[in-house]
Amino acid sequence: MNRRKNILIVDDDPKLVLNLQYQLEALGFGVYATGDGSSVLDIYHRHGPFSVIVLDVHLQNKDGFTLLNEIREIDGRTGILMLTARNAQQDKIRGLKFGADDYLCKPFNEEELIMRISRIASRSELIGASDHFAGKLSFGPFTLDKENLTLHTPTTTKNVTVLESDLLSTFIIYQGKVLSRRFLLHKVWGVKGHIETRTVDNFIVRLRRLVEADPSNPQHIINVRGRGYKLVG
Repeated sequence: MNRRKNILIVDDDPKLVLNLQYQLEALGFGVYATGDGSSVLDIYHRHGPFSVIVLDVHLQNKDGFTLLNEIREIDGRTGILMLTARNAQQDKIRGLKFGADDYLCKPFNEEELIMRISRIASRSELIGASDHFAGKLSFGPFTLDKENLTLHTPTTTKNVTVLESDLLSTFIIYQGKVLSRRFLLHKVWGVKGHIETRTVDNFIVRLRRLVEADPSNPQHIINVRGRGYKLVG
């Protein structure tokens, strides 16, 4: 199977896994599942790469954040959706900070989870098949290579995730213009109102770590109070 047809569910709730597997297979996905955190990388190497990994924070033997870091060290393309406990705001922020593409709080509506998985999978399907993910874009001293998911700076080359690449390329295309959080949610995530605008803010933090000499005093990705963000070369 190719990346876009594989989904890995990492959760120790058998009922949830069974329901998701049934619905996702009906949509044409191949589904692998485990509730044991220590087995995830082995499954990844044997059956991956995956289009989407659904990753619970609280797991047996190895927690979701550790797995998130390990996966991102070897794969920046796979979409990762994290499942967190209700009101665990710090879990959400931590997950997005370290490379998750989306999150959902338990308990949740399974239809919404399927929708989010499908949207992330659709993005993965476009990789290498659309100009949106191909080519290079530059601003100031930086060059974003969207095909290879790298950002070239004056001193080094940094790896980026698909969503980081998409968000940064959107800023480059609209350089100098103020982009609202809602616009970015629609343009980059492809949704309207289904993800909290806080998601955008957390990804801005990630981008600033990539392009700013001092992320606490940004010179390129500027906050325009009450309106959104803009990129300055």
